[in-house]
Amino acid sequence: MKLKIRFLLLMSAIFVGFMSITWLLSHQLMDKLNQQWGEKFTQRQVMFDKFRTLSPLIREIALARQLAAEPAIIDMALHEQDKAMRQRGIAAMERYRFNFRDHSYFAAFAQSGNYYFNDAINQYGGRQLRYTLSPTSPKDKWFYATLVDGKEYQVNIDPDVHLKVTKAWINVLIRNGNETLGIIGTGIDLTELIKETVSVTQEGVENLFIDQSMAIQLNSNPKLIDYMTVAKDVGQRIKVDVLLKNPADIERLRQVMQELARSPADIATLSVDYQGKKHLLGVAYLPEIGWYDLTLMDYRTLDLFDDLILGPVLFSLLLMLTLLVVGWALQRWVLKPIAILRAATDKIRRGDFDIDPPIAGIGEIAHLSRSFADMAKFVNNSKQELENKVRERTEALHRLTEIDPLTGLLNRRGMMDRFENEIARQARQGGSLGLLLLDLDHFKRINDTYGHAAGDLALCEAAKVLQASKRGYDHVARWGGEEFLMLLPECGQEDLLMIAERIREEIGMLQIQAGGQSFSFTVSIGAHHPNSPQTLDTMLQKVDHALYAAKDAGRNCVKVSV
Repeated sequence: MKLKIRFLLLMSAIFVGFMSITWLLSHQLMDKLNQQWGEKFTQRQVMFDKFRTLSPLIREIALARQLAAEPAIIDMALHEQDKAMRQRGIAAMERYRFNFRDHSYFAAFAQSGNYYFNDAINQYGGRQLRYTLSPTSPKDKWFYATLVDGKEYQVNIDPDVHLKVTKAWINVLIRNGNETLGIIGTGIDLTELIKETVSVTQEGVENLFIDQSMAIQLNSNPKLIDYMTVAKDVGQRIKVDVLLKNPADIERLRQVMQELARSPADIATLSVDYQGKKHLLGVAYLPEIGWYDLTLMDYRTLDLFDDLILGPVLFSLLLMLTLLVVGWALQRWVLKPIAILRAATDKIRRGDFDIDPPIAGIGEIAHLSRSFADMAKFVNNSKQELENKVRERTEALHRLTEIDPLTGLLNRRGMMDRFENEIARQARQGGSLGLLLLDLDHFKRINDTYGHAAGDLALCEAAKVLQASKRGYDHVARWGGEEFLMLLPECGQEDLLMIAERIREEIGMLQIQAGGQSFSFTVSIGAHHPNSPQTLDTMLQKVDHALYAAKDAGRNCVKVSV
């Protein structure tokens, strides 16, 4: 055999062996990169879906819980037969109606079984009592099952047979101590909720939500939603096994759900069969509503490296020319760019999203680099958007806990935070700190004579006077009932008394129109201006004594603490 043939055979053997090894290593590396990237991308998608779903629900739950704690609602539940208490309760629900996203509310009371409802167009204004629930009626089973369940609040997808509407209902228990008095809440239109949550338009991605029994709570196909879950036996519910046919996948999902219930902050991924194809399933727990977020992603949509199939062909042609050129080209055009991309994926895996992935290599490798850079940017932007949305929702909920809903002033909790901050600032920097405690005179007489709506109007008008009288760095709050507290940093005693007198005079000149009648009222004011720094409790005690002195002096006056 000629040496040329032997050399060609040797070159061919080296080529085949080298290409075989290269293909195997490349295939393993690409599979590993695909797997790592797919898991990370799926986890970010699950996090995005999780907070996208929580966003429209968290605020509604907070408002519904606040409404359930309203004294007027509790009084109505305890004494529904009392017309005045019933009217006050309905008035409270009507005030909250405009704050709910759907501008609707419902309330059902355990003692009477009465069900109240009004919607965005005020269709049932003046006749909010719609019907009476019956423990023997299957269509009312949801109510009694929710009472027995005992959870403080639930999100339940139900059709109301009486009202002929289907919504995502937010059910909050009305409690008086340990006694459950009924259920109150609001609803979100199911079509809108599906559009905002599980109607994913991204190719290869599907999203749904299940509860702890694996019953489907949200799905882009309304026919697969398990309506009235709380009122059904477990065996009657539409579960996730209608989508995942493999029993082994169901069992692994159940185990993952149990683990996430113990560690709600985690996100789990597993491989499942869905519609005859292999999918990556991301799972997250939403403890706020007791649901699980399931995001299914087709593996084919996660494959970033299909273009590299042409790599071995290119290497083979180069190797036929010279092994040295192939070795140099392999190092320069393939191995080094992949190492750079791998380093970038490692940074992302460690949670470092503040990177600018380089455009490495040429040809398909450069295309892969650009695809990777675009996806890294997308994931980083999604992370930032989620963090911003969570921060905005957190700040909104924080504001709800500090603002009095009637007057728009700070509530007691909000004022206590400002008070403590001002005392701490005074301790550091010195300066004076004035305090005014105001009480509307004979406020009960206003409510008894003109009605509670007139009393609320009087409180709001008094609040406007206080808002107009305060300086930019002063703080004013509704302290409780008809009492207001005003905190004035860097205010001398003479200025404090002047402000108090001006407030007293302006409130005394108010003319309130209610029910075709006009009335006015006065205010008693206690003032306190310590000569040296005092504790919060001491200042509140002093100004309270001054207010009582003003009342003892015949009301409609200002008294300074001694």
